[in-house]
Amino acid sequence: MKKKHELLVPVGNYECLIAAINNGADAVYFAGKRFGARAFANNFTMEEIEKAIKLCHLYDVKVYITVNTLIYEDELDEVVDYIKSLHKLGVDALIMQDIGLINIVHNKFPNLEIHASTQMYTHYKGSIKLLEDLGIKRVVFAREMSIDEIESIDTSMEKEVFIHGSLCISYSGQCLFSSQILSRSGNRGECAGMCRLPYKLLENDSKLSLDGDYLLSPKDLCSVDNFKRLLDSNIYSFKIEGRMKSPEYVAIVTKIYRDLISKYENNEELTIDKNDFITLKSIFNREYTTGYLFNNDDILNIKAPNHQGIKVGNVVSITNKKIGIKLDKELKQFEGIRFKNNSKGLILNFIYDKNDNLINMGKPGDIIYIDNFINLNDKDEVMLTNPIINIDKDITKKIPISFHIIAKTDKPLLLEVSDNKYKISLESNKPDKSITSPITKERVTEILNKCGNTPFIVKKIDIEMDNNIFIPVGVLNKIRRDILDSLKEKREENKIEFIENSFNSNYLLDKQINGLSVYAKTKEQIEVLKKYKNIRIIVDNPKLYEDGFYFKTPRDGKKEIYDYKNILASDYSTFINNKNVIGDYHLNVTNHYTVNYLSKYSNHIVLSIENSIENIKNIMKYYNNSNIEVFIYGRVELMLMKTCLLKKLINKDNKCNVCFNKKEYKLLDRNNQKYPIITNPVNHSNIILNYKNLDLIEYLDDFKQMGIKNFRIDLYDESAADTVKIIEKIITNML
Repeated sequence: MKKKHELLVPVGNYECLIAAINNGADAVYFAGKRFGARAFANNFTMEEIEKAIKLCHLYDVKVYITVNTLIYEDELDEVVDYIKSLHKLGVDALIMQDIGLINIVHNKFPNLEIHASTQMYTHYKGSIKLLEDLGIKRVVFAREMSIDEIESIDTSMEKEVFIHGSLCISYSGQCLFSSQILSRSGNRGECAGMCRLPYKLLENDSKLSLDGDYLLSPKDLCSVDNFKRLLDSNIYSFKIEGRMKSPEYVAIVTKIYRDLISKYENNEELTIDKNDFITLKSIFNREYTTGYLFNNDDILNIKAPNHQGIKVGNVVSITNKKIGIKLDKELKQFEGIRFKNNSKGLILNFIYDKNDNLINMGKPGDIIYIDNFINLNDKDEVMLTNPIINIDKDITKKIPISFHIIAKTDKPLLLEVSDNKYKISLESNKPDKSITSPITKERVTEILNKCGNTPFIVKKIDIEMDNNIFIPVGVLNKIRRDILDSLKEKREENKIEFIENSFNSNYLLDKQINGLSVYAKTKEQIEVLKKYKNIRIIVDNPKLYEDGFYFKTPRDGKKEIYDYKNILASDYSTFINNKNVIGDYHLNVTNHYTVNYLSKYSNHIVLSIENSIENIKNIMKYYNNSNIEVFIYGRVELMLMKTCLLKKLINKDNKCNVCFNKKEYKLLDRNNQKYPIITNPVNHSNIILNYKNLDLIEYLDDFKQMGIKNFRIDLYDESAADTVKIIEKIITNML
C-alpha cells in the first residue's frame, strides 16, 4: 500500500546513504559520476549505484537518480545508454530537466518513471500540461511557489516540494550567472555559487551603506514549525536538500522530519524537542526562513553566506596566549567553533580550566580557556559550527518478519516467512518421532529468533508441531538461514520490468523564415528598428507594443494567456497557450531532440546561450531548413529573482516606490564589474543583467554556414546611433 507521504533524502556518498536509511528515509536521491546537478558531490560509480539500489530496496527505500543537467548533442548516445543501464539495475525513477532527453526516455523506456526536476522552473498551471504530455509522473515545483498555489493546481502528477536546506536566490534553471562569468554552468551541475559572494549596491554609481555585503545570499529553508500544514496538503513528497552535506547532517535532518511524520500519522502534536532543534541548527544553517512556501520573502542573510552555527558562549578575556570563554552551552574537545563578528574559527584540540589543566569539555556557566593561535584581539560571541555527533556507520534498521512453521511426522517440514510484502516457503525432510529427546516449541522459537547479523528481526512465530518429534538443530538453522537469504534476495531484486522500444524523433521541417529578432527597451530604439525590413521587434512593455510586434511575457508573472498575436515565450505556460510563438533562450534548448519536441508548440526556437559554437554546429547537422535562432548580441539575463533586492535593502520591506524613482541600481562585484538590476513593479521581482554584452557577431559567417538564418539581439541602454551601428553591422554580415 502506498504511503500517504514520502520523505525524500539527499545522499552524496555511501555514508550518507546509510544515515538516510537508518533514520527513516522513504526514498533517496543521488547522482552518478555525470549528468547530475551537483557535479562536485562525491556521487556514485555504477558499481556503487547497483549496490545502493539493492541496499535501499532491501529496506523498502526507493532510489531516484538525478539526470537533471542539460544534455549537449554529443552526449545524447552516452546518456541514453547510461539511463538504460540504470533502468536494468532497478532504479525507481529519474529526476530530469532536459525536455529532449525526457521525451526520449518516455518513449524508449515506457516503464521508467520520470520526475520533473525543480530545474524545469515549474511555477505556472499552464506548464503542467506540457509535463503531463511528456509522461512525467511527478513534478518538483519551483521553490518560489506558495503551498496555496501548489494545492490549487489540478494534475494527475504527484507533487513534490523542498522542505529543508539551501535555497537558490534565482529561480532554478534560470540562473546563468556562474555560466556566463566563470564558464561553470548551474544547469550542468557546476554552479560556482555567485550568490554567496560579496557585492555592493550602487545607486546612480554611488555605493549605498548596508548592513552587509552578501546581497544575494539566501538563508536556509526550514519547515519544522509549519510541517503540519504541509502534511495536511495534497503534496505527496517532501524533499530535503543537501547532496553536498555530511552524513551527520543527513542523519539529523532525516530523523527530525521522520519523527514529525510519525507523530502526524499517530495523531500526536507535531512538536520538536528543544535540544533536537539546537542540534539541527548546529549541524548547518545560514539562519532559517520558512520561505516562499509560506509566503515569507524574508529569505536573505546579507551579513554572512556560510554556516552560522549556534551561540555557545562569549569571549570574556584575551591574551596573546589564551582566550577565555564563558559558556552558555556544553562545548567538547575536538568540536569546531567560529567567532561571529570576525569569522575566524578553529578546532578545539585543547581545552583548559582556570588552573591551566587540560579538560575534555566545558559545561554551561563554566569559563574555559583555549589557545589563541588565531591572534584574536576583540571580544566576540562564540558559535559552535562543527559539533561532535555520533551516528551509526553501519545499517542498524531491522525489517520485521513473522515465521510459520509446520512440523508433522507425516509431511515435510515447512517453514514460511512473511514481511507483509512477500511470503516465501521452504521445505525440508519429514521430522522423525522421538521418545527420549523431543524438540520443544520453546527450542524451535529460540532457533528461529536467531537472525544474527541479517537485516531481519522476528516479531511473531506461529508453530504447528506434533508432540514427541525430533528435528536436528542443524536442520532448523539451515532452513532458517536459507529462507532469510531468499527473502533478502527477493527484496533486493524488487524492480520494475525493463522494456525498451525503438524511438525516432521527427525532425523540424517547417518553412524557414529568415530574419533578425530584436528585443527593444526604448521608443528611441524602436523608431530605428521600424525603418528596417525583416526585423521582428520584441517588447515587454505594453505601452510600447504595436501591431506586428512580439510581446515578451514576464517570466515571473501570474497571467499565462496574453492578448497578443505574437509571443516571445520564456516559460512553458505561455509557450503552449498561444499560437504564433518564439521560444526564448530561457527554455534551455541544447540538443536537437528538444528542438523537435518544442516545435510542436512553436514555429521558432532560440537556442540556449550556454551552447558552444561546436554544439550548435552538432545540432544543425539534423536540419536543412529550420527556424532555429541564435542569440548573438546583448546583455544576458543572469538571474531571475522573486525577491526584490531594492525593496529589501533600500526600503526595508516598507511600501516601495523604488521602481519609479528613475534612479539606476547596479551590483558591484569584487572585480568592480557593474551588473544592472531590472525591477518588475507589478511582481516586485528582479532580473540581474550581465555587466557587458555577449557579442557573437563575428561568428555570423560560421552560423550561416551551419544553415542558421535567424538571429537575436537584446538592446538595453543603447542610443539610436548605437542601435543603427549594431543593426547595420549585423545586416551587412547576414547578406
